[in-house]
Amino acid sequence: MSSVKLIRLLGIVLLLAGLVACSGPDSGDSETATSEAGSGSTASADSAIPTSSGDPLPTDTTGATQGTDQPVDTATTTDTVPETATSEVPAVATETPTVEPTPTRQVDTSGALLPNNRILSYYGHPNSTAMGILGEFSKEEVHRQLSEQAAEYEAVDPTRPVILAFELIATVAQPHPGEDGTYVAYTGDEIIQEYVDYVTANNMILILDLQIGHDTITNQINLIRHWLELPNVHVAIDPEFSMKANEIVPRDRIPGEFIGEANGIHIQEGMELVSQIVAEAGIPPKMFIVHQFEEDMIFNKHLITPVPGVQFVLDMDGFGGVEAKTGNYGHFVRDQLIEFGGIKLFYRQDDPLLTPAEIVALDPPAVVVIYQ
Repeated sequence: MSSVKLIRLLGIVLLLAGLVACSGPDSGDSETATSEAGSGSTASADSAIPTSSGDPLPTDTTGATQGTDQPVDTATTTDTVPETATSEVPAVATETPTVEPTPTRQVDTSGALLPNNRILSYYGHPNSTAMGILGEFSKEEVHRQLSEQAAEYEAVDPTRPVILAFELIATVAQPHPGEDGTYVAYTGDEIIQEYVDYVTANNMILILDLQIGHDTITNQINLIRHWLELPNVHVAIDPEFSMKANEIVPRDRIPGEFIGEANGIHIQEGMELVSQIVAEAGIPPKMFIVHQFEEDMIFNKHLITPVPGVQFVLDMDGFGGVEAKTGNYGHFVRDQLIEFGGIKLFYRQDDPLLTPAEIVALDPPAVVVIYQ
């Protein structure tokens, strides 16, 4: 079994263990356990209007690099099934230590963010320690560590302000199809609202990552459309878990067992949809990030072209050594440049980890840097 599959399997086992641990509270604690661990299973995709702060409002209606993430299994389903997602990722009740608040950074997050700024983001899901740093610590602690990392970038490149971000997995790849066959679970409005509130209060931005599964890019974007109408929420697409874009491959592939792919035509359609959302909401341009670490992950890539109101970022993903990472960045970003470049780094898997000075030296500039 490959190291990638072992990592994915470990992720599933860890999350399942967490679910088992919180599934049987004592009778005296049942009310508390329900409010903390059940939040992800109660909010449906159309159950709330997002707000910049506060609670949701009720409505009436090639390589040397390797795969990066793993699907998270959950058997919880919503009572009302959204059109493009069968379930929500259940919340895991955890105790987090008190962390002193990190001072709000004085950076301008209005208007077009690129290329004058560098976006520095931590990635993951709060209910899984195996999927990234967002699941390992509280939002406050993650923010503190991210601020320390940002200071290193500003020290080596004081000409480019750093804007902090959380990349939250909004639709999580699953090892089972669910009721609608999409193989993805929606994280839920309640969790996403918590992150919207936090980034808004701390002059940060939020990136919602879509793992696609057997759904389509446009369907997944429409699922989070109400969030994308906010000026500080952006979108990322993860072709690694997109299983139906290529008509010549088996139609029953399970995310995480195969490396998926996205069609440049469908990516373009997604960008045009985001462009429409931006225009209708009258908000600044929105980043549209696409992760890639293998050639076949994006076919018809040459058909992707910039559109108004959208800033396209090709994020060189996957873990590996310095030569592999910089070589793939040169291939996927520089040689196939569409608009802007980004790179993803892994604290545990990259050996050695590229330094901020090495990242700043990349050509073209890596204006989006994501850590997992």
